[in-house]
Amino acid sequence: MDNSITFQQLGIADEMNKPIIKKILDVVMPYSMVHETGIVFTMAAVVYAIKNELPGAILECGTWRGGCSVAMLLVQRELFGKILKPVYMLDSFEGLPRVDHRDGPLAAEWQAGTDQEKFFDNCKAAQHDLERLLQQHHFLHGDYKLVRGWFESTVPNVAAELACQGLAVLRLDGDWYASTEVALKQLCPITSEQGVVVVDDYYAWDGCARALHDYLSSNDLPYRIKSLPYNFGAYFIKRAYRSNFNEF
Repeated sequence: MDNSITFQQLGIADEMNKPIIKKILDVVMPYSMVHETGIVFTMAAVVYAIKNELPGAILECGTWRGGCSVAMLLVQRELFGKILKPVYMLDSFEGLPRVDHRDGPLAAEWQAGTDQEKFFDNCKAAQHDLERLLQQHHFLHGDYKLVRGWFESTVPNVAAELACQGLAVLRLDGDWYASTEVALKQLCPITSEQGVVVVDDYYAWDGCARALHDYLSSNDLPYRIKSLPYNFGAYFIKRAYRSNFNEF
C-alpha cells in the first residue's frame, strides 16, 4: 500500500522509509485488526508530531491486543533512539459495550455474532498478552501506561491527568457512538493545536461517523475529515482555522 501522498502531506516523506515500516509491521500485524495502511499512518502521525515539536503524549482508545500502540512506540525507538512521547493505552479488555440505536442495524447484527470470522469474541482481548508483548520489546513503564475499564469511567480521569501535558496524537478505535463521543468530548479539547486525531471506525460503523459529525457540529469546529487510502479509516488535524488555502 502506497502511503507516499500521506507522508508528503505530513511533511515526513524522508523519515518513513520502507525497511523501517516493514520491520515494525512484521512485529505488530499479528496483534491488530487494523489494516496496515492504518498502522502506517498512525506511525506517521507520531513522527509528524515529534518532528513538529507538538506538545503532549500519545493516546489510543481501543488498544485491543496492542498492535497500533506498540507500533507508535517502536517507530519512536527506530527513528529517535528512545521514547519521546509515552503512549497511553485504554481498553476495557472485556470486549465492546452494547450498541445502541445510534449505531444502526449493521452494528447490532455484528454484535449478535452472526459473522464469527470477524466477530473476534466481541473484540475481547487479554491484558496480560499485551503486557507480555511490551515486555518482549523491553519497553519500560515510563514509556507507556495501560488503563483498563470502560471509556465512560476511564477517559474523564485520563483527560484530567493529561490536561496540563496534553496530547499530540489521539487515536480512536472505540467502534460505537457512545465510545467515540466520550473520547472526543474529553480528549479532543486537550489535544494540541496541529495535533492529529485518527478515527479508525469512521467508515466501518455508522455510530462512529455520527458521533464525529455531531461533535464537530455541536462545537462549531471546522476540522476537515481526511480519508486514509481505500477508506481504511479517517483523520483530521486539529486546527482552529486555516491560515492559507494549502492547509488541509
